[in-house]
Amino acid sequence: MNFLFSFIVLAEIFAIVAISTNLLMGVVGIFSVAQAAIMGCGAYAYAVLAAAGAPFFPAVCGAMMIAASLNLLTALPSLRLAGDYFVITSFGTQLVATAVFINWVAVTGGAAGLPGIPVAEIFGVRFVTAGEFLWISTVALALMAFSFWCLLRSPYGKLLHAIRLDEIAVSASGRKVLRAKVGVSLVSGAYAGCAGALYAVYISFIDPISFDIHVSVLVITMVVIGGARTLAGSIIGPFLLLAIPQLLTLLEISSSLVGPVRQLIFGVILIACVLWRPQGIAGRSL
Repeated sequence: MNFLFSFIVLAEIFAIVAISTNLLMGVVGIFSVAQAAIMGCGAYAYAVLAAAGAPFFPAVCGAMMIAASLNLLTALPSLRLAGDYFVITSFGTQLVATAVFINWVAVTGGAAGLPGIPVAEIFGVRFVTAGEFLWISTVALALMAFSFWCLLRSPYGKLLHAIRLDEIAVSASGRKVLRAKVGVSLVSGAYAGCAGALYAVYISFIDPISFDIHVSVLVITMVVIGGARTLAGSIIGPFLLLAIPQLLTLLEISSSLVGPVRQLIFGVILIACVLWRPQGIAGRSL
């Protein structure tokens, strides 16, 4: 049972990251490969704040604000760009963040990582086991999902949809496109920062590998397979793809082959989804 709870907690955390990515990639049409880096900023920010004695809620809020600010600062110079140019700049952001995580040893612990992150404690109650922490991750996912749902149905969300469809027409109509992109960058960064903080406190150990380019690609794959521009797709994708490694543990496969087999399965699912259901499992027809 504890194994099942642990899987659900991690899937819910990655669902929050998928919502963050879906907001940029699916809703606005900004293809970013740096969401794992922003998630990592939130995780390291939480670890530092918690080690300094900050309570759980203030540390999570601080991590969200720091991640949102860094996401805006790194994206602001390239928000006027589109298409392949933004992808290149976000890829550079991911590489720079990974280098900082590895080399800023005094804060991040370097390649060895940061162990011993304090467990979550709310009103004197410590959430140690996976079953206990499941309450926190479920509430956090519900709050992020509800805010995402409300945003999509608000006038601001309709503006974001219009920017994705025809940015030039929106700009010609007098709407502030850059201001809208700045706002969505802040919200997306806050989501990723929340996921990073939850990941740090749950695992109680973080290192640069947990937030490298492969994780960003995995999150993008979750969104594509689950369904872009939909809340359900942001949740289905993480649960589906994170279940595959767990199912592989039930098979008699050499440990050296688990990684390649997992990547092969991910690739086959992604290709099949693109060929036969490009809108994703829960996505609307394109």
